[in-house]
Amino acid sequence: MGMPQVNEANTFVGGVPMAIEVSFMLEGAMDRVTAEAADITRQKLATLDTIERQMVGDLELLAVSKIEEISINPDEMKALRIQYDYWADALANDFRVMRNPYDFRTQGGGGVNVRVNH
Repeated sequence: MGMPQVNEANTFVGGVPMAIEVSFMLEGAMDRVTAEAADITRQKLATLDTIERQMVGDLELLAVSKIEEISINPDEMKALRIQYDYWADALANDFRVMRNPYDFRTQGGGGVNVRVNH
């Protein structure tokens, strides 16, 4: 979900540092997962863990393009990232929260468009 693994983070409000809770929406949504949905949520988390473990386990493949007759898929890491994003978005949908738009792993980075009432 790209939420920092901290209870509070610092931000600036009016030029003054201020501590804020960064994952209250996600934590609240996790607390409200129904018993019926808990297994589905665990399955999605397990899928994300599997993809992440494969990404880490295949790091040595980035250094090779071919081993004898075996060809390494050069697009595997890209495909794994796409799958990871898909399943992370599916998990976010289950919790009805947005993934952290400031997560540095999402190469777009950015922000959230919010309507302002005048």
